Amino acid sequence: MQTIIDQLKSYRMAMGLKQEEMGKKLGLPQSHLSKIERGVTDPRLTTVLEMARVLDQELVLVPRQLLPQLHALLYGQEEDERRWRLDEEDTS
Repeated sequence: MQTIIDQLKSYRMAMGLKQEEMGKKLGLPQSHLSKIERGVTDPRLTTVLEMARVLDQELVLVPRQLLPQLHALLYGQEEDERRWRLDEEDTS
């Protein structure tokens, strides 16, 4: 779970969103969000889902046996060789 929380923290920081601001959006005190991000408190799954959505992310469950195919679809043989692109991305 901490890997997911670490990713969400990275997204929060990249967006320039302070813990206090995020806490307000979630209805949580900043101190509680800090404990979640530091791994001191185990959050509820609903809290993690809401954290992701505030950061314009979505949590998705993938069957473990499909992880290699998902990785290949997203990254190809090399991690930086994506096999997809967003509609908004320039193709030129």
